[in-house]
Amino acid sequence: MSYHIVLAVFASAFLSVVAVYLLFSEKVGRQNRRVRARLEALTSEIPRENGVVYPILRDDTLSGIPYLHRILSKFRFSGKLQHLIDQSGLPIKAGALVLGMLSLGGLLFLLVMSFLKIFPLALAMGFVGAILPYAYVQRKRGKRQEEFESLLPEAINLMANALKAGFSLESALSLVAKEIPDPVGIEFAIAFEEQNLGVASSEALSNMGRRVESEDLELMITALSIQKKTGGNLVEILEKIANTVRERFRLKREVRIFTAQGRFSGFVLVVLPIVVAVVLTALNPDYLRILLVEKVGNYLLGAAIFMQLVGIWVIRRIVNIRI
Repeated sequence: MSYHIVLAVFASAFLSVVAVYLLFSEKVGRQNRRVRARLEALTSEIPRENGVVYPILRDDTLSGIPYLHRILSKFRFSGKLQHLIDQSGLPIKAGALVLGMLSLGGLLFLLVMSFLKIFPLALAMGFVGAILPYAYVQRKRGKRQEEFESLLPEAINLMANALKAGFSLESALSLVAKEIPDPVGIEFAIAFEEQNLGVASSEALSNMGRRVESEDLELMITALSIQKKTGGNLVEILEKIANTVRERFRLKREVRIFTAQGRFSGFVLVVLPIVVAVVLTALNPDYLRILLVEKVGNYLLGAAIFMQLVGIWVIRRIVNIRI
């Protein structure tokens, strides 16, 4: 292994350590800030409702490293990446995610180049390694949105019951923030606190819709905006919306059940070539060596990996039915 490869591996490992450090320091720092805020709420002369501290202040920094923050601020994708991380609920910054993607991708690329010396395969493995952290954030975002949509009908029913009992819309939002667990509770808490700071209720709800990006939530926000302009029975509107959202969520679950076979078939088709290659290599190491040592074999291997990626994309498009 040459000096340059050793230096590159060291740099990649260093970036990985920095990314992990930023992740845990941000998580611990956020927990410490919550503890300090709760202690201040308990010791303050101004009482808070049930000791609840609403997270209204935004942190627009993209990284705990000032130099990296200045670099990422120059790119348009950094804001979208941070928005994706915020939607996933992960306590990290865009800088930590970018460092993790670069370090993992670079590490896999260098390892394949060092031991196998096949550039197309190393490039493909580097791309896969770089995309894994991003895919993990996407998966966490999807799970959080699914949680939000499953709790939203309960939150809307609670708002309707609060309005029946004589509460105002603002008080109903506060009740949802205290009674419904996260992620619904935290989003309604932010909207309620924005209203306390002078933001119009329609704008606070629109801000919540932009943060969450849920079609079911947009349905509720649109109905509330129309009702505020035209009037009507708000309780009845909220109850109908809750029933609609609940039925939509039930239908999504049924669609996932019906498409489970297609998703499993796609998983098998993707994993099967890899398993066959590993088994053949274990039984006869020289059988697939042509793909590694010959230039034509390298091209065929790269084409196979590319076709696998295209197959994954096509299968996801087939089984991902929008409702």
